[in-house]
Amino acid sequence: MADYKRKTKENPTTKSMKTVRSHIEERTFSNVYLLFGEETYLVNQYRDMLIHALVNDGDTMNFTTYNADSFNVNSVAGDMVTMPFLAEYRVVLVDNSGIFDKSDESVLDFLKDAGDTNILIFTEQKVDKRKKVYTTLSKMENASCLEFKTPDMGTLIAWIGNILSEGNIKVRVTVPEKLISAVGTDMNTLKNEAIKLHDYAMERGEIVDKDVDDICVSPVEDKIFDMCEAISRKDGAKAISLYNDLCILKTKPMSVIFLVTRQYNQLIQVNQLILEGANASKVSSFLKTPEFVARKYMSICKNYTQSELLKALDMCQDADLAVKTGRLSDVNSAEKLIVTLLQ
Repeated sequence: MADYKRKTKENPTTKSMKTVRSHIEERTFSNVYLLFGEETYLVNQYRDMLIHALVNDGDTMNFTTYNADSFNVNSVAGDMVTMPFLAEYRVVLVDNSGIFDKSDESVLDFLKDAGDTNILIFTEQKVDKRKKVYTTLSKMENASCLEFKTPDMGTLIAWIGNILSEGNIKVRVTVPEKLISAVGTDMNTLKNEAIKLHDYAMERGEIVDKDVDDICVSPVEDKIFDMCEAISRKDGAKAISLYNDLCILKTKPMSVIFLVTRQYNQLIQVNQLILEGANASKVSSFLKTPEFVARKYMSICKNYTQSELLKALDMCQDADLAVKTGRLSDVNSAEKLIVTLLQ
């Protein structure tokens, strides 16, 4: 029997980055660029690299920018047929016009007639690849459609490691992954927290796991806690809103399942302590958290019996098993878990 290997979708980010870099190095630019995708940090970074390569500093005569409010097809069309003045290129930047998520095809009318010295750069958060405006642009010889997704974990770890180790600071091998687990994979947030961590440890010359716990924000775990609190009150709207926030932070569905499972494990232990007569001080000591945090756990426990908490933990374990056995995708399993816990 033939051995068929499942093909994995290649992350387009590496190709997109190479394209921009090669265009800059070889000075062979497309007339139209569309930079889009979930990773706005990279979209903005490579947008700025193109602009820096194409536009002389302070040249406002040959560089025009539009945003969602100021974008006008006729104005952009005029810019794209106007010759540059004492410069190699005339560049037009359109940030988040929204046309690539609509059925508006008016922009296509002038793109084919753009002059060789005129370059149009679109950056978009949402692009519907089924729309004609995208499919046509993606087939044009003088256009480059470049998608930027969040890089794979190995690439993120290497990138964070370089930021942390700048200035010959020693970095424990587990620190980059711990930082990603704490703050999520959004590259803007990661960079800010990595710089903060680097500056914090500069005098000591070494970064260890404890430093991440001491100074880095953990919006993911905070939102998981708040979501479990909303679930305990059967506040579906709040719980779903917090789950959507986790998606915005690019928290992996399996991480959501793992963290919710851990949360209910802790609630079971806290509730057992309460049943044994423990006060907030003892719960605080057990959790190794401040007393006000312990009181929050104790408040959630008031909404459950011990058997209900154990049942919730079983639901979490079933969600994990459903993914690992292939019964459900990670996204479907995480969403189903939240809905089930709310019932």
